[in-house]
Amino acid sequence: MNSALILGLILSGGLWLLKASFQGFRAVALIDRIAAPNPSRETIRVSFGLSSFDVMKSRARAAFTSNRRMQATLFELPDILDLLAVALSAGDGLYAALNRVAPRGSGLVARQLQESLRSLDLGSSLEAEMSTLAERLPHRQIAEFAGKVTLALRRGSPLAQLLREQAASARAEIEVQLLKKSGSNETKMMIPLVFLILPVTVLFAVYPSLQLLNLNYF
Repeated sequence: MNSALILGLILSGGLWLLKASFQGFRAVALIDRIAAPNPSRETIRVSFGLSSFDVMKSRARAAFTSNRRMQATLFELPDILDLLAVALSAGDGLYAALNRVAPRGSGLVARQLQESLRSLDLGSSLEAEMSTLAERLPHRQIAEFAGKVTLALRRGSPLAQLLREQAASARAEIEVQLLKKSGSNETKMMIPLVFLILPVTVLFAVYPSLQLLNLNYF
Protein backbone atom coordinates (compact mmCIF):
# COMPACT_ATOMS: atom_id res chain seq x y z
CA MET A 1 0.00 0.00 0.00
CA ASN A 2 2.77 2.44 0.88
CA SER A 3 4.68 1.66 -2.32
CA ALA A 4 1.55 2.26 -4.44
CA LEU A 5 1.03 5.62 -2.73
CA ILE A 6 4.65 6.58 -3.38
CA LEU A 7 4.24 5.52 -7.02
CA GLY A 8 1.13 7.68 -7.41
CA LEU A 9 2.80 10.70 -5.81
CA ILE A 10 5.87 10.43 -8.05
CA LEU A 11 3.75 10.10 -11.19
CA SER A 12 1.55 13.04 -10.18
CA GLY A 13 4.60 15.18 -9.45
CA GLY A 14 6.19 14.29 -12.78
CA LEU A 15 3.02 15.15 -14.71
CA TRP A 16 2.66 18.44 -12.82
CA LEU A 17 6.26 19.41 -13.56
CA LEU A 18 5.77 18.53 -17.23
CA LYS A 19 2.66 20.69 -17.49
CA ALA A 20 4.35 23.59 -15.70
CA SER A 21 7.35 23.38 -18.02
CA PHE A 22 5.20 23.48 -21.12
CA GLN A 23 3.25 26.45 -19.76
CA GLY A 24 6.55 28.18 -19.01
CA PHE A 25 7.75 27.69 -22.57
CA ARG A 26 4.48 29.05 -23.93
CA ALA A 27 4.71 32.07 -21.65
CA VAL A 28 8.30 32.78 -22.71
CA ALA A 29 7.35 32.52 -26.37
CA LEU A 30 4.40 34.86 -25.80
CA ILE A 31 6.58 37.43 -24.04
CA ASP A 32 9.19 37.24 -26.80
CA ARG A 33 6.60 37.94 -29.48
CA ILE A 34 5.05 40.82 -27.57
CA ALA A 35 8.41 42.36 -26.69
CA ALA A 36 9.78 42.01 -30.21
CA PRO A 37 10.96 45.36 -31.65
CA ASN A 38 8.15 46.94 -33.63
CA PRO A 39 8.25 50.71 -34.25
CA SER A 40 4.48 50.94 -34.71
CA ARG A 41 3.41 49.26 -31.47
CA GLU A 42 2.09 51.24 -28.53
CA THR A 43 3.37 50.84 -24.98
CA ILE A 44 1.50 48.14 -23.06
CA ARG A 45 1.08 48.80 -19.37
CA VAL A 46 1.98 45.71 -17.35
CA SER A 47 -0.73 44.81 -14.85
CA PHE A 48 -2.78 41.82 -13.80
CA GLY A 49 -6.12 43.25 -14.82
CA LEU A 50 -8.42 41.63 -17.34
CA SER A 51 -8.01 44.48 -19.85
CA SER A 52 -4.22 44.14 -19.89
CA PHE A 53 -4.52 40.40 -20.40
CA ASP A 54 -6.89 40.95 -23.33
CA VAL A 55 -4.49 43.45 -24.88
CA MET A 56 -1.57 41.05 -24.50
CA LYS A 57 -3.62 38.20 -25.94
CA SER A 58 -4.74 40.24 -28.96
CA ARG A 59 -1.21 41.46 -29.62
CA ALA A 60 0.15 37.92 -29.29
CA ARG A 61 -2.46 36.70 -31.79
CA ALA A 62 -1.54 39.51 -34.18
CA ALA A 63 2.17 38.74 -33.80
CA PHE A 64 1.54 35.04 -34.41
CA THR A 65 -0.56 35.82 -37.52
CA SER A 66 2.11 38.18 -38.83
CA ASN A 67 4.80 35.57 -38.23
CA ARG A 68 2.79 32.98 -40.14
CA ARG A 69 2.34 35.39 -43.05
CA MET A 70 6.05 36.09 -43.19
CA GLN A 71 6.84 32.37 -43.07
CA ALA A 72 4.36 31.67 -45.89
CA THR A 73 5.86 34.54 -47.91
CA LEU A 74 9.39 33.20 -47.56
CA PHE A 75 8.43 29.60 -48.37
CA GLU A 76 6.35 30.52 -51.45
CA LEU A 77 8.64 33.13 -52.97
CA PRO A 78 11.46 30.94 -54.43
CA ASP A 79 9.12 28.94 -56.68
CA ILE A 80 7.46 32.10 -57.99
CA LEU A 81 10.84 33.70 -58.67
CA ASP A 82 11.99 30.62 -60.61
CA LEU A 83 8.80 30.62 -62.70
CA LEU A 84 9.17 34.33 -63.44
CA ALA A 85 12.81 33.80 -64.42
CA VAL A 86 11.81 30.98 -66.81
CA ALA A 87 9.08 33.13 -68.38
CA LEU A 88 11.46 36.07 -68.81
CA SER A 89 14.14 33.82 -70.31
CA ALA A 90 11.57 32.50 -72.79
CA GLY A 91 11.06 36.00 -74.17
CA ASP A 92 8.08 37.31 -72.20
CA GLY A 93 8.01 40.85 -70.95
CA LEU A 94 7.70 41.58 -67.26
CA TYR A 95 3.93 42.16 -67.35
CA ALA A 96 3.42 39.06 -69.52
CA ALA A 97 5.54 36.97 -67.14
CA LEU A 98 3.55 38.15 -64.12
CA ASN A 99 0.30 37.53 -65.97
CA ARG A 100 1.48 34.02 -66.81
CA VAL A 101 2.74 33.04 -63.35
CA ALA A 102 0.48 34.78 -60.81
CA PRO A 103 -2.92 33.30 -61.89
CA ARG A 104 -1.47 29.79 -61.67
CA GLY A 105 -0.43 30.21 -58.04
CA SER A 106 -2.58 29.70 -54.95
CA GLY A 107 -0.45 30.96 -52.06
CA LEU A 108 -0.20 34.28 -50.30
CA VAL A 109 2.41 35.77 -52.65
CA ALA A 110 0.48 34.66 -55.72
CA ARG A 111 -2.72 36.28 -54.42
CA GLN A 112 -0.90 39.54 -53.79
CA LEU A 113 0.55 39.45 -57.30
CA GLN A 114 -2.92 38.83 -58.68
CA GLU A 115 -4.12 41.90 -56.79
CA SER A 116 -1.28 43.88 -58.34
CA LEU A 117 -2.26 42.65 -61.81
CA ARG A 118 -5.85 43.77 -61.27
CA SER A 119 -4.58 47.21 -60.28
CA LEU A 120 -2.41 47.29 -63.41
CA ASP A 121 -5.43 46.49 -65.56
CA LEU A 122 -7.20 49.47 -63.98
CA GLY A 123 -4.40 51.83 -64.98
CA SER A 124 -1.82 51.69 -62.22
CA SER A 125 1.91 51.59 -62.98
CA LEU A 126 4.05 48.52 -62.40
CA GLU A 127 6.56 50.49 -60.34
CA ALA A 128 3.83 51.77 -58.01
CA GLU A 129 2.38 48.26 -57.65
CA MET A 130 5.77 46.84 -56.70
CA SER A 131 6.04 49.46 -53.97
CA THR A 132 2.53 48.60 -52.78
CA LEU A 133 3.38 44.89 -52.81
CA ALA A 134 6.38 45.53 -50.55
CA GLU A 135 4.05 47.37 -48.14
CA ARG A 136 1.41 44.61 -48.11
CA LEU A 137 4.05 41.92 -47.53
CA PRO A 138 6.74 43.60 -45.40
CA HIS A 139 9.38 40.92 -45.85
CA ARG A 140 13.00 41.55 -46.78
CA GLN A 141 12.84 39.20 -49.76
CA ILE A 142 9.72 40.90 -51.13
CA ALA A 143 11.37 44.32 -50.75
CA GLU A 144 14.41 42.98 -52.62
CA PHE A 145 12.19 41.58 -55.38
CA ALA A 146 10.33 44.88 -55.72
CA GLY A 147 13.61 46.79 -55.83
CA LYS A 148 15.02 44.57 -58.58
CA VAL A 149 11.87 44.89 -60.67
CA THR A 150 11.88 48.68 -60.26
CA LEU A 151 15.56 48.86 -61.18
CA ALA A 152 14.98 46.70 -64.26
CA LEU A 153 12.12 48.99 -65.34
CA ARG A 154 14.19 52.12 -64.95
CA ARG A 155 17.45 50.90 -66.51
CA GLY A 156 16.28 48.12 -68.78
CA SER A 157 18.67 45.63 -67.18
CA PRO A 158 18.07 41.85 -67.55
CA LEU A 159 16.04 40.47 -64.69
CA ALA A 160 15.93 36.68 -65.14
CA GLN A 161 19.38 35.95 -63.70
CA LEU A 162 18.77 38.30 -60.76
CA LEU A 163 15.55 36.45 -59.92
CA ARG A 164 17.32 33.09 -60.05
CA GLU A 165 19.98 34.34 -57.66
CA GLN A 166 17.35 35.70 -55.28
CA ALA A 167 15.49 32.37 -55.38
CA ALA A 168 18.69 30.61 -54.33
CA SER A 169 19.20 33.19 -51.56
CA ALA A 170 15.62 32.70 -50.31
CA ARG A 171 16.09 28.91 -50.21
CA ALA A 172 19.29 29.35 -48.21
CA GLU A 173 17.40 31.54 -45.73
CA ILE A 174 14.70 28.86 -45.45
CA GLU A 175 17.36 26.24 -44.66
CA VAL A 176 18.81 28.44 -41.91
CA GLN A 177 15.37 28.94 -40.34
CA LEU A 178 14.64 25.20 -40.44
CA LEU A 179 17.97 24.44 -38.76
CA LYS A 180 17.19 26.95 -36.01
CA LYS A 181 13.74 25.46 -35.51
CA SER A 182 15.12 21.92 -35.33
CA GLY A 183 17.62 23.04 -32.69
CA SER A 184 14.88 24.58 -30.53
CA ASN A 185 12.75 21.44 -30.92
CA GLU A 186 15.64 19.31 -29.66
CA THR A 187 15.78 21.48 -26.53
CA LYS A 188 12.04 21.16 -25.97
CA MET A 189 12.26 17.39 -26.30
CA MET A 190 14.47 17.34 -23.22
CA ILE A 191 11.53 18.42 -21.03
CA PRO A 192 9.47 15.20 -21.22
CA LEU A 193 12.68 13.19 -21.10
CA VAL A 194 13.86 14.79 -17.85
CA PHE A 195 10.54 15.31 -16.08
CA LEU A 196 8.53 12.28 -17.22
CA ILE A 197 10.47 9.46 -18.87
CA LEU A 198 13.49 9.56 -16.56
CA PRO A 199 11.45 9.59 -13.29
CA VAL A 200 9.30 6.71 -14.54
CA THR A 201 12.43 4.73 -15.49
CA VAL A 202 13.93 5.32 -12.05
CA LEU A 203 10.63 4.36 -10.47
CA PHE A 204 10.53 1.04 -12.32
CA ALA A 205 14.07 0.36 -11.13
CA VAL A 206 13.32 1.24 -7.49
CA TYR A 207 9.81 -0.25 -7.22
CA PRO A 208 10.90 -3.92 -6.76
CA SER A 209 13.19 -2.87 -3.93
CA LEU A 210 10.33 -0.97 -2.27
CA GLN A 211 8.11 -4.03 -2.59
CA LEU A 212 10.82 -6.23 -1.04
CA LEU A 213 11.27 -3.81 1.87
CA ASN A 214 7.52 -3.68 2.35
CA LEU A 215 7.28 -7.48 2.50
CA ASN A 216 10.19 -7.71 4.92
CA TYR A 217 8.60 -5.05 7.09
CA PHE A 218 5.41 -7.02 7.43
